[in-house]
Amino acid sequence: MLKRNQKALAILLAFVFLLACVPSFAPAIPPTLDPFSLNTVIAQTAGAAATQTAALLSPTPTLTETPSPTMVPSETPTSTPTFIFILATNTVATPTNTPGAAYDCAILAQSPANNVGFAPGTDFDARWLVQNRGTVTWDANNVDYRYASGDKFHKASIYDMPKSVPAGEQVDIIVDMKAPGEAGTYTTTWEIRSGKTTFCSMSVTIIVN
Repeated sequence: MLKRNQKALAILLAFVFLLACVPSFAPAIPPTLDPFSLNTVIAQTAGAAATQTAALLSPTPTLTETPSPTMVPSETPTSTPTFIFILATNTVATPTNTPGAAYDCAILAQSPANNVGFAPGTDFDARWLVQNRGTVTWDANNVDYRYASGDKFHKASIYDMPKSVPAGEQVDIIVDMKAPGEAGTYTTTWEIRSGKTTFCSMSVTIIVN
């Protein structure tokens, strides 16, 4: 019994001795991080990532502004002058044929004027002042004036030309008339004739009331 206890004590002492010989290990203290160094590392890492990303991306195309084409007129418009012709209208002198013809005339005056009123059965003279606008003379021996158409309120239907009328000269054409017996509007037409050539139409309108 005594020997067994001594053996156990010897083993315990040996174990204590071994523990005393084992070197002690202190726990490693983690290094203290500098916050400014950490920000620097983060910034460097971000800069490197941005550089790599920019290298992978294709370069951004630069837009070039194209100027709009300028419209240049092919022709320079020029102002065109406008001419206004004012033609005098002669309400009395009325050529009846083509100017320059052998037989032509112009009515320069008329009496009575158209649409003048007369009492029924009134005697009056219709008168036209006529100018020879032709190229030949109206020979009194073969030129006359006569009734052509319309109402008949004349006393004679044909008259000799009172005189020969050279080109450019004038003559009075007079017809003896009588207003009809009934109220109304009446128009008669007369003309000058040389042989078979008829020209210079003359007319008058009266009102009987």
